[in-house]
Amino acid sequence: MIKIPDNILVFSNGNVDLYKAWGDYFNHYRAVNFKADVDYDRDLSFEEKTEKLNNAICKEISRKSGIANIDFKADPSLATNPTVTWATFSVIGSMIDMIISDVVANDFMQFAEVRNGGFGDNFVFDIASSDLFIVSKGANGKRHTFAQRQFNGQVTLIPEPRFVTVEEDLYRILCGKRNLAEYAVKCTLAMEKELSIDVYKAINDTYATLPTKFKEGAFTVDGFVKLAQRVQAANGGARCVVFGTKLGLSKILPSNDYLKMQLGDIYNRMGYLSTFMGVDLFEIPQKIDDTAGDYSFALEDDKLYFISTGVQKLVKIGFEGTTLNITDAQYTTANLTQATTLRKSWAVGIATNAKYGMMDVI
Repeated sequence: MIKIPDNILVFSNGNVDLYKAWGDYFNHYRAVNFKADVDYDRDLSFEEKTEKLNNAICKEISRKSGIANIDFKADPSLATNPTVTWATFSVIGSMIDMIISDVVANDFMQFAEVRNGGFGDNFVFDIASSDLFIVSKGANGKRHTFAQRQFNGQVTLIPEPRFVTVEEDLYRILCGKRNLAEYAVKCTLAMEKELSIDVYKAINDTYATLPTKFKEGAFTVDGFVKLAQRVQAANGGARCVVFGTKLGLSKILPSNDYLKMQLGDIYNRMGYLSTFMGVDLFEIPQKIDDTAGDYSFALEDDKLYFISTGVQKLVKIGFEGTTLNITDAQYTTANLTQATTLRKSWAVGIATNAKYGMMDVI
């Protein structure tokens, strides 16, 4: 189950019924729509949970606004109450805060470290040297060989705000047609998607600066094995695994036709091999680039990432503060629409002493 963080316990004043239902609801949604391997209560249908969650949200809005028994369908005028509007999106923001860091930590647990901070916080990461000392031959009459010192590095990440602005028709709000549970899910998934793109873009941007020995320009069996061995050896023997999109991983096949036939069942069932030459392969779910406007993919299908998971995490993610909401007054616009912006700040960067590699697959 999704953990309820301390800031949500403070926000809810210990009334966690909504947040328990929300965590279960979100896991159920991911399991049904994305085949995620997560736990959720199977005694209730998703539709029953939707109604139950919307009622719990209204109850929490009542508590936060100080207005008892909020029911938008029974009393549509509540939708135009500025205190209720503020409380509504404060509750939605707290629901996003509860989910986003937990989901991101779970999605990238093998190679990313997630930190949460307050407003105004930057995130400083100390990078210790991973090099071993050099052993040299000497002579009986020699006191010292050449002196060696190691120095730690430091990387600072400064969060930047991201925005989700949603416009809603006032008449739909008055009619009680707004599904707050669905709204919270979509906002959370939108931010999780954007963060995923940021993570892989941060890794890809380091390709040009990687040492030559840690990148391969095309897939070959020998090149694959050498790169996996090099990453593992450079990280003190920590197991190396490979990440890529389904299309990228589908290119990883033995050159021997007989071996291909033997692996056909696994390959057809998963779309790629789960293990190749003793190296585990993990799929990165592909994303759509919404800025392109033509349903282009956001993640590169021609890149494989060789990462040792047992050493210092490759990617660092820092969340600043809580989700803020900025909501227009209900009669601000001439067409009686109401715009709400949810603002969440985070930073993503590469900060590690571990060695990693990349391979192009064409």
